[in-house]
Amino acid sequence: MQFSVQQTEVRDRITVLSTSTFITTTMIKRWLNMAKDWAMAYKPWPFLEDLATDLIDATGNYPYPTDVRTKSVKFITVNSERYVKIRYEDYLKYFEEDSSGEDRVWAEYDRTIYINGNACEVGETINMYGREAVSDMSENTDVTPFDTNDPSGDEAVVRRAVAIGLRKIGGLDTEALIEEAEAKEILKTIWDRIAEAMPREVTKTTPRFKKINVVKGTTEEPGPTNIGNFRS
Repeated sequence: MQFSVQQTEVRDRITVLSTSTFITTTMIKRWLNMAKDWAMAYKPWPFLEDLATDLIDATGNYPYPTDVRTKSVKFITVNSERYVKIRYEDYLKYFEEDSSGEDRVWAEYDRTIYINGNACEVGETINMYGREAVSDMSENTDVTPFDTNDPSGDEAVVRRAVAIGLRKIGGLDTEALIEEAEAKEILKTIWDRIAEAMPREVTKTTPRFKKINVVKGTTEEPGPTNIGNFRS
């Protein structure tokens, strides 16, 4: 749903003219962007996962990718080797104690990422895995990330914006609460579909199955010494 269509939907639902000086187009645009931000933060939407790349240089510090949300980088690899994130204070302390340390560590402060250059070579590729920073809509043809992933999410955005508008009008708090509840229900439905489609992710340390003792009728956690063994 394009931004212009969203504006029309909000205007029609709260019954105001495009020439209104009480509820202006500028206000509706702002409400829609507020609603978009709210919807984007509702769940960790997989379609917002983002990968940014850079190259190791001699400085050891790198500006946060412009299209990645602050503090959203989960992990970093350099030359396909994963680096461990530590607190910025610990990062500084690490180099105070061992300026030539080669541990694969990184940290962040504000919108700067620091990577231990002792553990890598200049020119190697950095992969930063984070979450997309969604820009505000401004042009009439702009759309939210829901548009190409699950268009029903745009209805939630519109309903949330309508709720803001109803409160602006005044005396319509009940109606605003209903709109908000409907918006949340739409997002919940979308998330439920996504969660259902996601395969169960198992970490290296998470056992998939318990071992069954067929004689005693008991179970035990699998380990390196009993995988594939049946005990009596």
